[in-house]
Amino acid sequence: MLTKFLDFFGWARANSPWMVHYCSGCCSIEILALMGPRFDWERYGFLPVPSPRQADFIVITGLISRKVLPVLLMTYDQMPKPRYVFAIGSCAFDGGPYYDSTSVVTNVPEILPPDVFVAGCPPTPEAILEGLLEMKKIIREKREARAEREGTWREVLKKELEKNPLLAQQPLFVGS
Repeated sequence: MLTKFLDFFGWARANSPWMVHYCSGCCSIEILALMGPRFDWERYGFLPVPSPRQADFIVITGLISRKVLPVLLMTYDQMPKPRYVFAIGSCAFDGGPYYDSTSVVTNVPEILPPDVFVAGCPPTPEAILEGLLEMKKIIREKREARAEREGTWREVLKKELEKNPLLAQQPLFVGS
């Protein structure tokens, strides 16, 4: 009986993946296009949630600065397992046009490897929707998340919290 329930739970999770959107750049405007009537991502079951504690995967759009990285990692740490990473745009991958800035993290894929990456600056809504459908397939197949397998996110988070212990005391989401 428990096996049937777990199979049903997995089916429901794969057919209606919930995401937390970590908005840090201009590719987020393309996400808004997906919410509209032309692309209507809800017909595919995608639903943004306000808290990482309810999310199946995190959507990273845009630039990750050194100051924002610990918050991103803490947000990822609050998500239930299995948790996945979906990166959109060249800024989320290697810093994009700002790669040579000292405040930009250019090795995000080494710290938090994306399970699906949609290239572009910004990518089209069609490309993002195709990537989201690929993410849905990964969740359905119950693949192990790359960040759990390859990522060094926990070590980076520990180092950042040692440098600035006040980060651990800051609430990330009010009401979560």
